[in-house]
Amino acid sequence: MIRTGYLRWEIEVDDRRCAADPSAREVVFLARPSFRTVRVKAAGHAEAAERFVRGEDNYDTVLRALNREGAEIDVVVPDVGPRPFRYSESDRNQTPRFWMAKLQREANAFAHEVVRSAAAFPQMVIASAALRAGYSKLVEWEIFRVIEGRSHPQPTNEAEPMRIDGAAYQTGVPELVAAELVRDVVEPKEFDEFCRFDCVTVLTAGKYYRIPRRPHGLIEVWDAKTQRAEARLCVVFQDPGMPPSDEVVMKYLLAKHQPDLLWQVGVRFSPPQGRFEAVAPRRWT
Repeated sequence: MIRTGYLRWEIEVDDRRCAADPSAREVVFLARPSFRTVRVKAAGHAEAAERFVRGEDNYDTVLRALNREGAEIDVVVPDVGPRPFRYSESDRNQTPRFWMAKLQREANAFAHEVVRSAAAFPQMVIASAALRAGYSKLVEWEIFRVIEGRSHPQPTNEAEPMRIDGAAYQTGVPELVAAELVRDVVEPKEFDEFCRFDCVTVLTAGKYYRIPRRPHGLIEVWDAKTQRAEARLCVVFQDPGMPPSDEVVMKYLLAKHQPDLLWQVGVRFSPPQGRFEAVAPRRWT
């Protein structure tokens, strides 16, 4: 499952023999909403959302404010696809690099189609072209996770609606959209840390990477065995207007899956003071 704005998508990729041409095969892309119906509140936690965006409060306050009652409207989200990509079986067997390049282009095109379809619901996807391009990259990343068997789509929930508060989001606040994306990318205990302490700590390759929710915030690196600080890394992305929570997502994916690249692109500063302290997760009620 991956999120574009507030819409959650289940990605399916099926590789099968083409019915019209026995010598060819088809890769069929399909994106289904995790919830067929989205129930949007007309009133809610605008004040809490504004405090979070200004950095005066944490995301835990926003989540708790979501429980307020108000008028609601239902929005039905259709599937995207199926989109077939026909290829010759000999290409995959004899020229795998050429075949992978074509598959990459088709996956990228379908990812943009998913984001365009999500943009038809402006109260759930912000208008920033830069952030929509970022969402398409995340959808493409999810497509290849499904192909590799590392992600498995779940059935679309046809009965129970997903609820969001439209009053705070109808203006398209980028930081609130990005904060909801964090929930779907990180682990539950890491999201708990993000809500309470405005940071995410990830353990990979024997090191802890603590990523703050601040514009161009420095990533603290600690040795997992000795719990000694090693360095602080500054990573700046090309989009200067990227919301802080989107920075958290990008840095988290780099730290978890490509830590060597993170060290290559990051500028090193002196390590933080003190010793590493893990954050105990809290049980949500």
